[in-house]
Amino acid sequence: MKPLNHRFVNMALVGVLGGFVAASTMADPVTHSFKDADKNGDGKVSLVEFAAQGGTPKAFREGDSNNDRRLNSDEYLKAAANNDRIQAGNYVNDAWITAKVKSLLLKDKDVKGTAVNVETHKGIVQLSGWVSDPAQIAEAEKLAHSIEGVKDVRNDLQIKS
Repeated sequence: MKPLNHRFVNMALVGVLGGFVAASTMADPVTHSFKDADKNGDGKVSLVEFAAQGGTPKAFREGDSNNDRRLNSDEYLKAAANNDRIQAGNYVNDAWITAKVKSLLLKDKDVKGTAVNVETHKGIVQLSGWVSDPAQIAEAEKLAHSIEGVKDVRNDLQIKS
């Protein structure tokens, strides 16, 4: 029988141990997050507990596979992933709304959109900056309201004096 090369055996052991360490490190944050969310320590996460961690009711419902209105650790992982997807989608929607409003303002010959700042958060458009007359304030608000997904417009446009 041929003797084993000790160098080969040591490298194999390092690789196997490294895999175990990596797996336990990757698994720990998930367990930790569930434990953090389970404030009362009952092994389940309620909607109130989920919301306290920044979760949305929609993500909670999508994660609650057995419809018992409580999340076990597996359901919590699904709900947390859904929540991340929903929040990312909201950010993309806000960026799209901002770009669309700014585009319409730049195209409008009466408003001169370069002096108008546009920001969007959760579908609410914030207009600020300077315009020449009250008609431009009204037109900018009308254009912003015309974009799909806009829930409200906060108009802080000011008239240059």
